[in-house]
Amino acid sequence: MLSVPKVVTLVSVEKAWILAREGMQVYRVIVADDEPEFRRWLRTTLEGSEDFQLVGEASTGTEAVRLIPSLVPDLVIADMYMPEPDGLEVTRYVQHNFPDTKAILVSAHEEHVYERLAREEGALAFIPKVKFSLEALRQALRGEA
Repeated sequence: MLSVPKVVTLVSVEKAWILAREGMQVYRVIVADDEPEFRRWLRTTLEGSEDFQLVGEASTGTEAVRLIPSLVPDLVIADMYMPEPDGLEVTRYVQHNFPDTKAILVSAHEEHVYERLAREEGALAFIPKVKFSLEALRQALRGEA
């Protein structure tokens, strides 16, 4: 059974406008991961941030691909091995259709080959889930990962 992608707004438009006026970029984020616990943790983590606004969640690559055109996020955080299609395919889709949107891949596995695969597919970075933090995310966006 296909679940309905979740669209959320965690930072008010007013707050985003104030931050933008102050020169802080607020990244609009879609999270695509088949693990509900990780999505919940990431939602809470981003909620406590001033520079990230979670605008959508998906539990499969298919749901992510459906959300991206309507929400046009700045960033897609996708699980490398979620079902239908995996994060590598989602990254290819983003790079081909939304070149201004960045993709970061995550996985429960920490193999170094994943970092190479992620970059080959056009992802900005690969971050193992056990090392994921707002600071790791900010470093990746600054090109320091």
